[in-house]
Amino acid sequence: MAGSKSASLESVRRRGARIAQPAREARQPTNPRKELVREQLIDIAARMFDTKGYAQTGMGDIAREIGLGRSAVYHYFRNKEEILAALVEAEALTPSHQLQELIDDASLTAGIRLRRAIVEGIVRRLSSGSRFLLFSRLEAQIPEHLGGLYNQSRRQIYEFYVRCISDGIASGEFRDVDPKIAAFAVIGMANWTSRWYSPAGPKTPRQIAEVIADIAMQGLRAADRANGDLAALREAVHALRGQVDGLEDLLP
Repeated sequence: MAGSKSASLESVRRRGARIAQPAREARQPTNPRKELVREQLIDIAARMFDTKGYAQTGMGDIAREIGLGRSAVYHYFRNKEEILAALVEAEALTPSHQLQELIDDASLTAGIRLRRAIVEGIVRRLSSGSRFLLFSRLEAQIPEHLGGLYNQSRRQIYEFYVRCISDGIASGEFRDVDPKIAAFAVIGMANWTSRWYSPAGPKTPRQIAEVIADIAMQGLRAADRANGDLAALREAVHALRGQVDGLEDLLP
């Protein structure tokens, strides 16, 4: 079963590479300024696809919105489908590729794989601005040949979480829970951060991701391991109190 899911993820990776290849070819060669303009084009197109509709948005509309001539926009993307393919790649294919790398690393425990997936997924999502939310609303407008790949990639991401949790239960690292429900809970908790996160807030995306990962892992961890973590935390607090007491004794 695990081998089948791994092969399925690899299939998504290969299909994604074929579909995203034209956009990557249009992207080369590049430099920091061109990369910035390319990302701005993707963000503007995503917003216009959301507000105006994918079918109703043309390359000329996108060019006018960003303040470039149509020929300049064609230097980055040959058509709007390539822009949508870049969005699919960023929001579905790239995450599934990263999860495949975690699966391939046999040295990682289920808990480490899961924690890394949660943290890196949240950091990526919160660092992409409003793109994640805009793209989630575009799902119904994605053309069939891209939509099938997008949905399959999302399915593979879900199956990765189910597999990690199932492996953790089997090894005794996690308590006995329904892995499918737990996977939906973890994914939902991670995805929801993009709805309340503010770049002006006091915490960085990585700090938020670490907090969310701590909560998720604590909820899944087996009772003896959870109690061990609490015991270690109490011991650390006790040691800190001892150090503070020692420093107070040195005060005049």
